[in-house]
Formats: sequence, C-alpha cells, structure tokens
Amino acid sequence: MKSFNAFVGQSLKHFISVGSLVPSSRYLAKRIVKGIKSPVVLELGPGTGVFTREILRVLPKDGILISIESNEIFVKYLENQIKDKRLRLYKGNALHLKKFLKENGLEKVDCIVSGLPIGNFSKEDKQRILKEISESLDEGGTYIQFEYFLAGIMAVKKVFPKISLDFELLNFPPAFVMRCKKSKK
Repeated sequence: MKSFNAFVGQSLKHFISVGSLVPSSRYLAKRIVKGIKSPVVLELGPGTGVFTREILRVLPKDGILISIESNEIFVKYLENQIKDKRLRLYKGNALHLKKFLKENGLEKVDCIVSGLPIGNFSKEDKQRILKEISESLDEGGTYIQFEYFLAGIMAVKKVFPKISLDFELLNFPPAFVMRCKKSKK
C-alpha cells in the first residue's frame, strides 16, 4: 500500500482525528525538523511517516524516536515501511505520553513533534493533551506543532507562552509551524 493511498483512505474515514485529506509535504517535514538537535524525540501522530522519516534523517545514530499513533492502519503501515532500530513505534493515545516515556526508561524529553490536528479537538481534549505534552517536556525543551489555520494557537499559548511562528507555502494546504519553548522555572 502506498503512503498516499493509505493516508487518503484513513483521512476519508477518520477526518477529525487525521486532520487532512493528503499527507504533509517533504517541505513541511524539513521545516518541522529544522533545528532539532535532541538525541531523543517524541513524535505524536506520525500518520504515514512523512515527519518520522525526516526526524530519523537528523537524529543521531544512537538516538531514539518514540512515535505514538492512534490509528492501527497507520501503525501497521509504518511497521512495514520503516525499518530503523532507532524508531520505537506505539499504537496509543497522546493522553498517555508519560506511560510511553516510562517504557523507554525516560521521564521527559527535549523535543516533541506533533502531527496531531490540535485545532480539531474539543477544548477539554486540547487542554489535556497540551498538559501531557508540557509535563513530558524538559524545561527549556521544544514542542513543535503544525496547523493549517492556527485554530489551536490560543490553547497552545496558555501552556507555552513562548511561541515562534513559521509558514510553509509548499504544502497542501499551506501550513503554520509553531515552535514552543517550555519556560525554565
């Protein structure tokens, strides 16, 4: 099964949780990973792996990528398509990040990349997911989230007041990239 076909099929069935009709472009993936230097990255909602592949490209040889995907079809697709010992792929929910970190002997990470359609979630789910992200991120760590319409930016700003915005025109639709820093106490 090709990446595009897998993605479109699942997006038509589960648009709210997938958040797009087509996969992200390689240009958006390159913009997402720009500046990532962390040896451990937590990825939320890898879908068919556009960001996953790009994260693995910049990750050190001894690095770890923990990817959490709730869609079983995408998990199976990624298991068949990406054979990299640094990838630790889980079928699960972003509301249980600490569980997945603990399974890998970690309490927190320096970098979290999210492909979740945060703007599509209810106010309560947004708050719960952002709280889980914040509690799983080291102080001074970076949370990277992309969105098409910035529908979730106000919820993100409540948890991560330090946000820089970037924009990728070479994506369909064009997308904003939010880089959020967790404040040091």
